[in-house]
Amino acid sequence: MCLSIPYKINKIKGKKALVNSVNKKNREINLNLLKNVKVGDWILALNNFAIQKITNKEAKQIINLYNYDKIK
Repeated sequence: MCLSIPYKINKIKGKKALVNSVNKKNREINLNLLKNVKVGDWILALNNFAIQKITNKEAKQIINLYNYDKIK
């Protein structure tokens, strides 16, 4: 089973997004599979590829399910 992680886009350079997750991990995500994403959007990523754009509400729901507060 694979879990996709919600990330918020901080910066876009070409087809790459600089993002960080709620647990403060910064990474570069490939945007080739999505259209019309912009800085501030939430995405789901799997294996460093953005696979879906999601709403703020959906991102918060997923984050709550993962319960990042207990991960250290």
